[in-house]
Amino acid sequence: MPDLTPVADLPPSAAIASRLESLLRDRETVLRELEPRALPTVDPVAYQTAASHRAVIRQLTDALERVAAGTYGLCGRCGEPIAPARLEVLPQASACIGCQSRVDAA
Repeated sequence: MPDLTPVADLPPSAAIASRLESLLRDRETVLRELEPRALPTVDPVAYQTAASHRAVIRQLTDALERVAAGTYGLCGRCGEPIAPARLEVLPQASACIGCQSRVDAA
């Protein structure tokens, strides 16, 4: 069973949550602006962009739940720590590079 202690190289959970909440607010603001025209028959590009924002919003919300649960920074597949550099670039990441690569290749 993987060790569920926090990953030592990550900032404090309050700082992580603050960053995730900020990113979440930004995505929600953009989505609110897109939604009036985000219909496949009205503006297909806005429709796809809105769908992408909704997906990231779900990922950010999930990441905030992992922060609250104390599992942020651990791969949801193998339980190993996610590289801090990966979380810096993609703070909502739920899988380490190895596991995500296997998912993407499937």
